Amino acid sequence: MGATYLDDIVAWHRRRARADDRDWRARLDAPAYDGPSARSALVGGSRVRVIAEVKRRSPSRGALRSELNAPDQARDYVTGGAAMVSVLTDGPHFAGSLEDLAAVRAAVSVPLLRKDFTVSENDVLDARDAGAAAVLLIVAALGDDELARYQELARRVGLDALVEVHDEAEAARARDLGASLVGVNQRDLRTFSVDPERAARVAASLPTDCVRVCESGLATPADVRRAADAGFDAVLVGEAFVTADDPVGAVRAFASVTRRSPFAGVVKICGVTTVEDALACAEAGADAIGVILADSTRRVSPERARAIAAALEGRATRVAVFKDQPREEIRAALDGLCVDAVQVHGTLPADLREELRARGLRVIKALSVGEGEWSGYDERAVDAVLVDGAVPGSGRRHGYAGRAERPFAVPVIVAGGLDAANVAEVVAATGADAVDCATGVESSPGRKDPAKVRDFVAAARAALGRGGETR
Repeated sequence: MGATYLDDIVAWHRRRARADDRDWRARLDAPAYDGPSARSALVGGSRVRVIAEVKRRSPSRGALRSELNAPDQARDYVTGGAAMVSVLTDGPHFAGSLEDLAAVRAAVSVPLLRKDFTVSENDVLDARDAGAAAVLLIVAALGDDELARYQELARRVGLDALVEVHDEAEAARARDLGASLVGVNQRDLRTFSVDPERAARVAASLPTDCVRVCESGLATPADVRRAADAGFDAVLVGEAFVTADDPVGAVRAFASVTRRSPFAGVVKICGVTTVEDALACAEAGADAIGVILADSTRRVSPERARAIAAALEGRATRVAVFKDQPREEIRAALDGLCVDAVQVHGTLPADLREELRARGLRVIKALSVGEGEWSGYDERAVDAVLVDGAVPGSGRRHGYAGRAERPFAVPVIVAGGLDAANVAEVVAATGADAVDCATGVESSPGRKDPAKVRDFVAAARAALGRGGETR
Protein backbone atom coordinates (compact mmCIF):
# COMPACT_ATOMS: atom_id res chain seq x y z
CA MET A 1 0.00 0.00 0.00
CA GLY A 2 1.29 3.46 -0.87
CA ALA A 3 1.26 6.39 1.49
CA THR A 4 -2.21 7.42 2.68
CA TYR A 5 -3.62 10.50 4.36
CA LEU A 6 -3.40 8.52 7.60
CA ASP A 7 0.36 8.08 7.20
CA ASP A 8 0.92 11.82 6.91
CA ILE A 9 -1.31 12.67 9.86
CA VAL A 10 0.21 10.01 12.10
CA ALA A 11 3.73 11.16 11.18
CA TRP A 12 2.78 14.68 12.28
CA HIS A 13 1.43 13.37 15.59
CA ARG A 14 4.52 11.28 16.23
CA ARG A 15 6.69 14.37 15.77
CA ARG A 16 4.43 16.21 18.21
CA ALA A 17 4.67 13.37 20.73
CA ARG A 18 8.47 13.28 20.51
CA ALA A 19 8.55 17.00 21.33
CA ASP A 20 6.30 16.50 24.38
CA ASP A 21 8.64 16.41 27.39
CA ARG A 22 5.99 15.66 30.02
CA ASP A 23 6.67 12.57 32.12
CA TRP A 24 3.48 10.55 31.74
CA ARG A 25 4.35 8.36 34.75
CA ALA A 26 4.20 11.41 37.00
CA ARG A 27 0.61 11.95 35.83
CA LEU A 28 -0.73 8.57 36.90
CA ASP A 29 -1.71 9.69 40.39
CA ALA A 30 -4.45 11.98 39.06
CA PRO A 31 -7.98 10.65 39.65
CA ALA A 32 -9.17 8.03 37.19
CA TYR A 33 -12.21 8.68 35.04
CA ASP A 34 -15.29 7.59 36.99
CA GLY A 35 -18.14 8.67 34.73
CA PRO A 36 -20.47 6.54 32.58
CA SER A 37 -18.77 3.76 30.63
CA ALA A 38 -18.49 4.09 26.87
CA ARG A 39 -18.82 0.35 26.29
CA SER A 40 -21.91 0.08 28.49
CA ALA A 41 -23.56 2.95 26.62
CA LEU A 42 -23.34 1.00 23.37
CA VAL A 43 -24.90 -2.33 24.37
CA GLY A 44 -28.39 -3.53 25.18
CA GLY A 45 -31.77 -2.38 24.03
CA SER A 46 -33.51 -2.91 20.72
CA ARG A 47 -32.09 0.07 18.84
CA VAL A 48 -28.76 0.77 17.22
CA ARG A 49 -26.70 3.11 19.41
CA VAL A 50 -25.46 6.33 17.82
CA ILE A 51 -22.10 7.98 18.49
CA ALA A 52 -22.49 11.49 17.09
CA GLU A 53 -19.32 13.36 16.19
CA VAL A 54 -18.34 17.00 16.67
CA LYS A 55 -16.26 17.67 13.56
CA ARG A 56 -15.45 20.97 11.81
CA ARG A 57 -13.47 19.69 8.83
CA SER A 58 -11.94 16.59 7.29
CA PRO A 59 -8.76 16.07 5.23
CA SER A 60 -10.74 14.68 2.31
CA ARG A 61 -13.65 17.17 2.18
CA GLY A 62 -12.15 20.27 3.76
CA ALA A 63 -14.33 22.58 5.85
CA LEU A 64 -17.66 21.08 6.92
CA ARG A 65 -18.90 23.71 9.35
CA SER A 66 -16.20 26.14 10.42
CA GLU A 67 -18.39 28.10 12.83
CA LEU A 68 -19.51 24.99 14.75
CA ASN A 69 -19.90 25.50 18.49
CA ALA A 70 -18.87 22.20 20.08
CA PRO A 71 -21.02 22.33 23.27
CA ASP A 72 -24.15 23.45 21.39
CA GLN A 73 -23.67 20.77 18.75
CA ALA A 74 -23.23 18.11 21.43
CA ARG A 75 -26.41 19.23 23.21
CA ASP A 76 -28.33 18.85 19.94
CA TYR A 77 -26.92 15.36 19.51
CA VAL A 78 -28.00 14.26 22.97
CA THR A 79 -31.45 15.79 22.47
CA GLY A 80 -31.73 13.69 19.32
CA GLY A 81 -30.90 10.50 21.18
CA ALA A 82 -27.14 10.04 20.80
CA ALA A 83 -25.81 7.48 23.27
CA MET A 84 -22.35 8.96 23.09
CA VAL A 85 -20.54 11.97 21.60
CA SER A 86 -17.22 11.85 19.75
CA VAL A 87 -15.10 14.99 19.74
CA LEU A 88 -12.29 15.57 17.22
CA THR A 89 -9.34 17.05 19.11
CA ASP A 90 -6.81 17.15 16.24
CA GLY A 91 -6.11 20.78 15.37
CA PRO A 92 -4.11 20.95 12.11
CA HIS A 93 -6.20 18.43 10.16
CA PHE A 94 -9.68 18.55 11.74
CA ALA A 95 -9.81 21.98 13.43
CA GLY A 96 -10.51 20.44 16.83
CA SER A 97 -8.93 20.77 20.28
CA LEU A 98 -8.81 19.37 23.78
CA GLU A 99 -10.61 22.54 24.81
CA ASP A 100 -13.55 21.41 22.66
CA LEU A 101 -13.57 18.10 24.51
CA ALA A 102 -13.54 19.75 27.93
CA ALA A 103 -16.32 22.14 26.90
CA VAL A 104 -18.48 19.29 25.65
CA ARG A 105 -17.82 17.40 28.89
CA ALA A 106 -19.26 20.34 30.79
CA ALA A 107 -22.30 20.50 28.50
CA VAL A 108 -23.57 16.90 28.34
CA SER A 109 -23.64 13.85 30.58
CA VAL A 110 -23.26 11.02 28.04
CA PRO A 111 -19.86 9.31 27.61
CA LEU A 112 -17.38 11.04 25.31
CA LEU A 113 -14.85 9.63 22.86
CA ARG A 114 -11.65 11.55 22.31
CA LYS A 115 -11.30 11.17 18.52
CA ASP A 116 -7.66 11.72 17.70
CA PHE A 117 -4.50 9.92 16.65
CA THR A 118 -3.25 8.37 19.87
CA VAL A 119 0.49 7.76 19.62
CA SER A 120 1.73 8.20 23.20
CA GLU A 121 0.85 7.62 26.84
CA ASN A 122 0.38 11.37 27.30
CA ASP A 123 -2.35 11.29 24.65
CA VAL A 124 -4.28 8.75 26.74
CA LEU A 125 -3.85 10.77 29.91
CA ASP A 126 -4.87 14.00 28.15
CA ALA A 127 -8.12 12.26 27.20
CA ARG A 128 -8.74 11.36 30.84
CA ASP A 129 -7.99 14.86 32.05
CA ALA A 130 -10.37 16.45 29.52
CA GLY A 131 -13.24 14.18 30.58
CA ALA A 132 -13.31 11.50 27.88
CA ALA A 133 -14.70 8.05 28.62
CA ALA A 134 -12.77 6.46 25.74
CA VAL A 135 -9.80 6.95 23.45
CA LEU A 136 -9.36 5.92 19.84
CA LEU A 137 -6.58 3.45 18.96
CA ILE A 138 -6.09 2.97 15.20
CA VAL A 139 -4.59 -0.42 14.42
CA ALA A 140 -3.19 0.79 11.07
CA ALA A 141 -1.21 3.48 12.90
CA LEU A 142 0.18 1.46 15.82
CA GLY A 143 2.35 -1.56 16.47
CA ASP A 144 1.10 -4.43 18.62
CA ASP A 145 3.23 -3.31 21.56
CA GLU A 146 1.76 0.20 21.39
CA LEU A 147 -1.78 -1.14 21.11
CA ALA A 148 -1.27 -3.36 24.13
CA ARG A 149 0.34 -0.58 26.20
CA TYR A 150 -2.25 2.06 25.41
CA GLN A 151 -5.16 -0.33 26.01
CA GLU A 152 -3.73 -1.27 29.40
CA LEU A 153 -3.06 2.36 30.33
CA ALA A 154 -6.59 3.34 29.29
CA ARG A 155 -8.00 0.56 31.47
CA ARG A 156 -5.79 1.65 34.37
CA VAL A 157 -7.15 5.21 34.30
CA GLY A 158 -10.78 4.17 33.84
CA LEU A 159 -11.15 4.60 30.08
CA ASP A 160 -12.36 2.29 27.34
CA ALA A 161 -10.39 1.97 24.12
CA LEU A 162 -12.21 2.03 20.78
CA VAL A 163 -9.86 0.00 18.59
CA GLU A 164 -10.33 0.93 14.93
CA VAL A 165 -9.73 -1.59 12.12
CA HIS A 166 -10.12 -1.48 8.34
CA ASP A 167 -9.84 -5.12 7.25
CA GLU A 168 -9.76 -8.73 8.42
CA ALA A 169 -6.03 -8.71 9.14
CA GLU A 170 -6.34 -5.68 11.42
CA ALA A 171 -9.41 -7.23 13.06
CA ALA A 172 -7.35 -10.35 13.83
CA ARG A 173 -4.69 -8.16 15.51
CA ALA A 174 -7.34 -6.39 17.58
CA ARG A 175 -8.91 -9.72 18.53
CA ASP A 176 -5.56 -11.23 19.54
CA LEU A 177 -4.86 -8.24 21.76
CA GLY A 178 -8.17 -8.64 23.57
CA ALA A 179 -10.01 -5.60 22.21
CA SER A 180 -13.63 -5.62 23.40
CA LEU A 181 -14.79 -2.40 21.70
CA VAL A 182 -13.94 -2.36 17.99
CA GLY A 183 -14.72 0.22 15.32
CA VAL A 184 -14.78 -1.00 11.73
CA ASN A 185 -13.97 1.82 9.31
CA GLN A 186 -15.83 1.22 6.06
CA ARG A 187 -13.61 3.63 4.13
CA ASP A 188 -10.68 2.33 2.10
CA LEU A 189 -7.50 4.14 3.18
CA ARG A 190 -6.20 4.31 -0.39
CA THR A 191 -9.27 5.19 -2.47
CA PHE A 192 -11.58 6.77 0.17
CA SER A 193 -14.37 4.57 -1.23
CA VAL A 194 -16.85 3.03 1.21
CA ASP A 195 -17.19 -0.77 1.21
CA PRO A 196 -20.04 -1.97 3.48
CA GLU A 197 -19.67 -5.59 2.37
CA ARG A 198 -16.07 -5.71 3.54
CA ALA A 199 -17.06 -4.05 6.81
CA ALA A 200 -19.73 -6.71 7.32
CA ARG A 201 -17.17 -9.48 6.80
CA VAL A 202 -14.81 -7.83 9.27
CA ALA A 203 -17.60 -7.47 11.85
CA ALA A 204 -18.50 -11.14 11.48
CA SER A 205 -14.91 -12.14 12.26
CA LEU A 206 -14.95 -10.48 15.67
CA PRO A 207 -15.75 -12.34 18.93
CA THR A 208 -19.41 -12.34 19.91
CA ASP A 209 -18.75 -10.50 23.17
CA CYS A 210 -17.06 -7.67 21.27
CA VAL A 211 -19.05 -4.44 20.84
CA ARG A 212 -18.97 -3.54 17.13
CA VAL A 213 -19.10 0.07 15.91
CA CYS A 214 -19.56 0.89 12.21
CA GLU A 215 -17.62 3.98 11.11
CA SER A 216 -17.55 6.20 7.99
CA GLY A 217 -19.88 6.47 5.03
CA LEU A 218 -23.14 6.45 7.00
CA ALA A 219 -25.26 9.12 5.34
CA THR A 220 -28.85 7.92 5.79
CA PRO A 221 -30.96 5.76 8.13
CA ALA A 222 -30.84 3.10 5.39
CA ASP A 223 -27.07 2.95 5.86
CA VAL A 224 -27.63 2.42 9.59
CA ARG A 225 -30.13 -0.35 8.83
CA ARG A 226 -27.53 -2.06 6.64
CA ALA A 227 -24.97 -1.81 9.45
CA ALA A 228 -27.49 -3.25 11.92
CA ASP A 229 -28.21 -6.14 9.59
CA ALA A 230 -24.46 -6.81 9.43
CA GLY A 231 -24.32 -7.20 13.20
CA PHE A 232 -23.06 -3.79 14.31
CA ASP A 233 -24.16 -2.59 17.75
CA ALA A 234 -23.51 1.09 17.10
CA VAL A 235 -22.61 3.59 14.40
CA LEU A 236 -20.22 6.54 14.54
CA VAL A 237 -21.47 9.42 12.38
CA GLY A 238 -19.94 12.84 11.83
CA GLU A 239 -20.41 14.56 8.49
CA ALA A 240 -24.11 13.67 8.05
CA PHE A 241 -24.91 15.33 11.39
CA VAL A 242 -22.53 18.28 11.18
CA THR A 243 -23.86 19.31 7.77
CA ALA A 244 -27.54 18.66 8.57
CA ASP A 245 -29.91 21.63 8.77
CA ASP A 246 -31.61 19.87 11.69
CA PRO A 247 -29.00 17.89 13.63
CA VAL A 248 -31.51 16.91 16.32
CA GLY A 249 -33.82 15.38 13.74
CA ALA A 250 -30.95 13.73 11.87
CA VAL A 251 -29.67 12.01 15.01
CA ARG A 252 -33.19 11.01 15.99
CA ALA A 253 -33.74 9.33 12.61
CA PHE A 254 -30.52 7.36 12.88
CA ALA A 255 -31.15 6.44 16.52
CA SER A 256 -34.63 5.08 15.70
CA VAL A 257 -33.24 2.16 13.67
CA THR A 258 -33.87 -1.13 15.45
CA ARG A 259 -31.49 -4.04 15.55
CA ARG A 260 -32.57 -6.91 13.37
CA SER A 261 -31.32 -10.28 14.51
CA PRO A 262 -30.68 -12.76 11.69
CA PHE A 263 -32.73 -15.30 13.67
CA ALA A 264 -35.69 -13.16 14.74
CA GLY A 265 -38.85 -14.38 13.04
CA VAL A 266 -37.07 -17.30 11.39
CA VAL A 267 -38.82 -20.53 10.41
CA LYS A 268 -36.20 -23.31 10.45
CA ILE A 269 -36.55 -26.83 9.08
CA CYS A 270 -33.95 -29.20 10.48
CA GLY A 271 -32.66 -32.63 9.57
CA VAL A 272 -32.86 -32.51 5.77
CA THR A 273 -31.05 -35.45 4.21
CA THR A 274 -31.33 -34.91 0.45
CA VAL A 275 -30.83 -32.08 -2.01
CA GLU A 276 -34.38 -32.65 -3.25
CA ASP A 277 -35.87 -32.16 0.21
CA ALA A 278 -33.69 -29.15 0.91
CA LEU A 279 -34.84 -27.41 -2.25
CA ALA A 280 -38.46 -28.25 -1.48
CA CYS A 281 -38.09 -26.66 1.97
CA ALA A 282 -36.56 -23.53 0.45
CA GLU A 283 -39.33 -23.37 -2.16
CA ALA A 284 -41.91 -23.63 0.63
CA GLY A 285 -40.42 -20.56 2.28
CA ALA A 286 -38.22 -21.94 5.07
CA ASP A 287 -35.78 -19.24 6.18
CA ALA A 288 -33.17 -21.64 7.59
CA ILE A 289 -32.43 -25.27 6.81
CA GLY A 290 -30.32 -27.55 8.98
CA VAL A 291 -28.15 -30.55 8.13
CA ILE A 292 -27.17 -32.83 11.00
CA LEU A 293 -23.56 -33.98 11.26
CA ALA A 294 -24.01 -35.60 14.70
CA ASP A 295 -25.28 -39.01 15.81
CA SER A 296 -28.88 -39.11 14.60
CA THR A 297 -31.24 -41.00 12.31
CA ARG A 298 -30.99 -37.87 10.14
CA ARG A 299 -27.21 -37.70 10.08
CA VAL A 300 -25.67 -37.02 6.67
CA SER A 301 -22.11 -37.47 5.49
CA PRO A 302 -19.89 -34.40 5.01
CA GLU A 303 -20.10 -35.02 1.26
CA ARG A 304 -23.91 -35.02 1.33
CA ALA A 305 -23.91 -31.93 3.55
CA ARG A 306 -21.70 -30.11 1.05
CA ALA A 307 -24.05 -30.96 -1.80
CA ILE A 308 -27.09 -29.75 0.16
CA ALA A 309 -25.34 -26.53 1.21
CA ALA A 310 -24.25 -25.80 -2.36
CA ALA A 311 -27.81 -26.29 -3.64
CA LEU A 312 -29.16 -23.90 -0.99
CA GLU A 313 -26.73 -21.06 -1.64
CA GLY A 314 -28.69 -17.80 -1.73
CA ARG A 315 -31.97 -19.61 -0.96
CA ALA A 316 -31.90 -20.00 2.82
CA THR A 317 -29.65 -19.74 5.85
CA ARG A 318 -27.67 -22.98 5.97
CA VAL A 319 -27.09 -24.48 9.43
CA ALA A 320 -24.72 -27.34 10.36
CA VAL A 321 -25.79 -29.19 13.52
CA PHE A 322 -23.35 -30.86 15.95
CA LYS A 323 -23.66 -32.50 19.37
CA ASP A 324 -20.89 -33.28 21.91
CA GLN A 325 -18.28 -33.86 19.21
CA PRO A 326 -14.52 -33.31 19.43
CA ARG A 327 -13.50 -30.03 17.89
CA GLU A 328 -11.27 -31.89 15.43
CA GLU A 329 -14.34 -33.69 14.10
CA ILE A 330 -16.25 -30.41 13.84
CA ARG A 331 -13.35 -28.75 12.04
CA ALA A 332 -13.07 -31.65 9.60
CA ALA A 333 -16.81 -31.59 8.88
CA LEU A 334 -16.74 -27.84 8.24
CA ASP A 335 -13.80 -28.00 5.81
CA GLY A 336 -15.23 -27.25 2.41
CA LEU A 337 -18.77 -26.97 3.81
CA CYS A 338 -20.31 -23.61 2.93
CA VAL A 339 -22.80 -22.92 5.71
CA ASP A 340 -23.89 -19.72 7.40
CA ALA A 341 -24.37 -20.92 10.97
CA VAL A 342 -23.51 -23.74 13.36
CA GLN A 343 -25.94 -25.18 15.91
CA VAL A 344 -24.33 -26.96 18.85
CA HIS A 345 -26.07 -29.30 21.29
CA GLY A 346 -24.11 -30.19 24.40
CA THR A 347 -20.69 -28.82 25.19
CA LEU A 348 -19.53 -25.64 23.44
CA PRO A 349 -16.14 -24.50 24.76
CA ALA A 350 -15.51 -20.76 24.56
CA ASP A 351 -12.44 -21.15 22.35
CA LEU A 352 -14.36 -23.33 19.87
CA ARG A 353 -17.19 -20.81 19.84
CA GLU A 354 -14.76 -18.02 18.99
CA GLU A 355 -13.08 -20.17 16.36
CA LEU A 356 -16.44 -20.64 14.67
CA ARG A 357 -17.08 -16.90 14.88
CA ALA A 358 -13.66 -16.24 13.34
CA ARG A 359 -14.77 -18.32 10.36
CA GLY A 360 -17.62 -15.87 9.90
CA LEU A 361 -20.23 -18.34 11.20
CA ARG A 362 -23.15 -17.44 13.44
CA VAL A 363 -23.57 -19.69 16.46
CA ILE A 364 -26.79 -21.19 17.84
CA LYS A 365 -26.52 -22.89 21.23
CA ALA A 366 -29.12 -25.58 21.91
CA LEU A 367 -30.39 -25.84 25.49
CA SER A 368 -32.69 -28.52 26.90
CA VAL A 369 -35.43 -27.31 29.23
CA GLY A 370 -34.88 -28.51 32.78
CA GLU A 371 -31.24 -29.53 32.42
CA GLY A 372 -28.45 -27.95 34.47
CA GLU A 373 -27.03 -25.85 31.66
CA TRP A 374 -30.40 -24.21 31.19
CA SER A 375 -30.26 -21.81 34.13
CA GLY A 376 -26.56 -20.96 34.07
CA TYR A 377 -25.63 -20.59 30.40
CA ASP A 378 -24.48 -17.10 29.37
CA GLU A 379 -26.20 -16.76 26.02
CA ARG A 380 -24.76 -13.30 25.30
CA ALA A 381 -21.78 -14.95 23.61
CA VAL A 382 -23.91 -16.61 20.89
CA ASP A 383 -26.31 -15.35 18.23
CA ALA A 384 -29.37 -17.33 19.34
CA VAL A 385 -30.43 -20.16 21.63
CA LEU A 386 -32.56 -23.11 20.59
CA VAL A 387 -34.89 -24.33 23.33
CA ASP A 388 -35.60 -28.03 23.02
CA GLY A 389 -36.60 -31.05 25.09
CA ALA A 390 -34.32 -33.68 26.54
CA VAL A 391 -34.17 -35.71 23.30
CA PRO A 392 -33.66 -33.43 20.28
CA GLY A 393 -35.24 -34.69 17.09
CA SER A 394 -37.57 -37.08 18.89
CA GLY A 395 -40.72 -35.24 17.87
CA ARG A 396 -41.83 -35.13 21.50
CA ARG A 397 -43.43 -32.05 22.91
CA HIS A 398 -42.15 -30.70 26.20
CA GLY A 399 -43.56 -28.30 28.75
CA TYR A 400 -41.99 -25.16 27.24
CA ALA A 401 -42.64 -23.47 30.57
CA GLY A 402 -38.96 -22.84 31.09
CA ARG A 403 -38.89 -20.48 28.12
CA ALA A 404 -41.26 -18.09 29.88
CA GLU A 405 -39.44 -18.37 33.20
CA ARG A 406 -35.94 -17.85 31.81
CA PRO A 407 -35.48 -14.53 29.95
CA PHE A 408 -32.82 -14.44 27.27
CA ALA A 409 -30.72 -11.62 25.84
CA VAL A 410 -30.70 -13.13 22.32
CA PRO A 411 -33.43 -14.53 20.03
CA VAL A 412 -34.95 -17.81 21.16
CA ILE A 413 -35.76 -20.56 18.65
CA VAL A 414 -38.31 -22.98 20.10
CA ALA A 415 -38.24 -26.63 18.98
CA GLY A 416 -39.67 -29.97 20.07
CA GLY A 417 -42.78 -31.65 18.73
CA LEU A 418 -43.94 -28.72 16.59
CA ASP A 419 -46.23 -29.08 13.60
CA ALA A 420 -48.63 -26.93 11.62
CA ALA A 421 -51.47 -27.62 14.07
CA ASN A 422 -49.70 -26.57 17.29
CA VAL A 423 -47.08 -24.00 16.30
CA ALA A 424 -49.37 -21.01 16.92
CA GLU A 425 -50.24 -22.28 20.40
CA VAL A 426 -46.58 -22.82 21.29
CA VAL A 427 -45.46 -19.43 19.97
CA ALA A 428 -48.23 -17.71 21.92
CA ALA A 429 -47.37 -19.59 25.12
CA THR A 430 -43.63 -19.07 24.93
CA GLY A 431 -43.11 -15.76 23.16
CA ALA A 432 -40.76 -17.57 20.78
CA ASP A 433 -38.73 -15.40 18.42
CA ALA A 434 -38.33 -18.24 15.91
CA VAL A 435 -39.28 -21.91 15.50
CA ASP A 436 -37.59 -25.14 14.40
CA CYS A 437 -39.26 -28.29 13.12
CA ALA A 438 -37.99 -31.70 11.97
CA THR A 439 -40.31 -34.64 12.75
CA GLY A 440 -43.51 -32.64 12.31
CA VAL A 441 -42.91 -32.14 8.58
CA GLU A 442 -41.70 -35.65 7.70
CA SER A 443 -43.18 -38.58 5.83
CA SER A 444 -40.51 -40.84 7.39
CA PRO A 445 -37.40 -40.13 9.50
CA GLY A 446 -35.17 -37.80 7.51
CA ARG A 447 -37.54 -37.37 4.56
CA LYS A 448 -39.57 -34.19 4.37
CA ASP A 449 -43.14 -34.05 3.10
CA PRO A 450 -43.44 -30.92 0.89
CA ALA A 451 -47.11 -30.40 1.76
CA LYS A 452 -46.41 -30.62 5.50
CA VAL A 453 -43.49 -28.21 5.10
CA ARG A 454 -45.66 -25.69 3.26
CA ASP A 455 -48.40 -25.93 5.89
CA PHE A 456 -45.92 -25.57 8.75
CA VAL A 457 -44.13 -22.59 7.20
CA ALA A 458 -47.41 -20.78 6.57
CA ALA A 459 -48.70 -21.47 10.09
CA ALA A 460 -45.37 -20.53 11.71
CA ARG A 461 -45.08 -17.28 9.79
CA ALA A 462 -48.57 -16.30 10.80
CA ALA A 463 -47.81 -17.14 14.44
CA LEU A 464 -44.60 -15.08 14.32
CA GLY A 465 -46.43 -12.09 12.82
CA ARG A 466 -45.22 -12.64 9.27
CA GLY A 467 -48.46 -13.90 7.76
CA GLY A 468 -48.52 -11.41 4.88
CA GLU A 469 -45.02 -12.14 3.62
CA THR A 470 -44.23 -13.92 0.40
CA ARG A 471 -40.94 -15.43 -0.53
